[in-house]
Amino acid sequence: MEKKPDLVVWSEKNGYDAKLKEYPTSAGGQGFDLPNVPLFRSLASKKMMDVFNREQQEIRERIEKMYDEYNTSIMVWESKISFEPIVGKSYFLYNFAGELTLSLIAPNEWGRGNDFVGEYILNSDNKWITKNLAKNVHG
Repeated sequence: MEKKPDLVVWSEKNGYDAKLKEYPTSAGGQGFDLPNVPLFRSLASKKMMDVFNREQQEIRERIEKMYDEYNTSIMVWESKISFEPIVGKSYFLYNFAGELTLSLIAPNEWGRGNDFVGEYILNSDNKWITKNLAKNVHG
């Protein structure tokens, strides 16, 4: 078998198979562009980084919320409590001369609004959840 010139598209299996190719086989054929792989990578990389940054922010917010819940629970549990709190009920925290005291009585029921710190609810995990802080109750 004789060697074909370089510009002839021929294979032993298919013979002259230029029409079977998915790409141009002659200088006069239709041009095509290669995909811009670096651009694709940079767009994919940017999207990936956006996702990681968003997830990181969500984790930070969850940690801050958990830290606030922890500090609130410690503050209320370390206050003076003269009764057994019931899950799901609201209780009122007061600061009487530097001593935190948990009460069943709301500030509007006995005129001790100046000493009022906040309203808290005990949840089923024994965590204290802030319902209202003093600034929200007064207006």
